Amino acid sequence: MVYATRRFEFSAAHRYWRSDWSAEENERVFGPCANPYGHGHNYTLDVTITGDLDPRTGMVMNMTELKALVSEVLEEFDHKHLNEDTPYFRDQLPTTENIVRVLWRLIAARLPHTARLARLRLYETGDLWAEYDGADETTFARVYAFSAAHRLHSPMLSDEENLAIYGKCNNPNGHGHTYMLEVSVVGPLDPDTGMMIDLTAMDRTVRSVLDRLDYRHLDREIAAFATQPSTAENIVVHLWEELAPRFEGRLCHLKLWETRKNVFEYAGPNTSSPARLA
Repeated sequence: MVYATRRFEFSAAHRYWRSDWSAEENERVFGPCANPYGHGHNYTLDVTITGDLDPRTGMVMNMTELKALVSEVLEEFDHKHLNEDTPYFRDQLPTTENIVRVLWRLIAARLPHTARLARLRLYETGDLWAEYDGADETTFARVYAFSAAHRLHSPMLSDEENLAIYGKCNNPNGHGHTYMLEVSVVGPLDPDTGMMIDLTAMDRTVRSVLDRLDYRHLDREIAAFATQPSTAENIVVHLWEELAPRFEGRLCHLKLWETRKNVFEYAGPNTSSPARLA
């Protein structure tokens, strides 16, 4: 199957608040998102469709048609307060996870029979998004940063082989990166909060692992890299092994940027997730 994606943007305000909870409980769970006047975002929506190619046009669907269809849907959301100005969040909170599900329902119903909605990814900010494909579970992701030094050097290779393979990265004094790690978790939504996972708890869990690497020399200070080279491939596998037990089966994907051009992905030992993307 061929997949085609079009990106859209809209701006909206929202507020997290349950009227059946006390003010203290709302503030404890939702923090600043419980602000009585709301807050806002510039949302980005990636709409991915699939289907058989039309033999006459060579398209799954004309992107101009898709643009018009989705833009019509987003007109209800753009420059609106989602709690006050739309009918969709009277009985559910306008979390990123709930918004993407509402958009799925509205967009899928408008597609021609020749095209099928494959997935929606809604970015609330550049480092936080929710993805939905029509199933019961929703994927939620957040990006984190950590800075570390390292030297690419394998104890199983001679000094000459290490230099030939790793080049500048074999510098004895090391070098470093600001790594970016995208952590994706999957699961059902909490019916009370409309969230797949508590964001504060997720941040605390991820930072408990990353803070051990942050501002460290990986080869000299982290036991996992005493006997294996600190390649990004080994780093992302190490992070999976550390994070997966803490998320109790909900961790589904890690994506590690060593630089803007070198990206590495891992989804556990029993998947075929790509290891390196240019």
